[in-house]
Amino acid sequence: MGSPSIKITAFLVFTLCLIATPLGAFLNSYGNLSPNREVTKMFEAFKVLDGYRYYISGPEEMPRGIIGVKKGYVVQSDLWREVNLAGEGLERYVRGVRSNVTEMSNFPYGMEIVGPDGALIGYWYSDVGSTVVKMRGDHEVEIYPPSAGRKGVVGGGGEG
Repeated sequence: MGSPSIKITAFLVFTLCLIATPLGAFLNSYGNLSPNREVTKMFEAFKVLDGYRYYISGPEEMPRGIIGVKKGYVVQSDLWREVNLAGEGLERYVRGVRSNVTEMSNFPYGMEIVGPDGALIGYWYSDVGSTVVKMRGDHEVEIYPPSAGRKGVVGGGGEG
């Protein structure tokens, strides 16, 4: 029927295939943040883009972060609040993020929010440079807000 080593190899290959397929699908639903100086300049010039919805996380006076998401996407999170930029525009929120910085080395910066397929979903502005970006459907995205991790160490996602 075959040598034991062939049976073991076949079993291992079969097991790896069973594990790799769902793992690949799981990992394929995650996007990321990509640093971009032009995005930083855009936020710091208080430029509001047509075709985007803007959200803040944290207190309105001093948000932890701002995202601008293409209107074709739906943000699946109760931790981001959509804001109306008519009137005061983006300046109020950008100044709030900047005043929220506790260390001189952690200036806020802009990043692109990129889907697992490399498509641009939107823009991120915070002093936190990592988070979870997870696609929940074709155009539904969950973006974890910036937060302070344990002992005040800045990190992405979770509670804040």
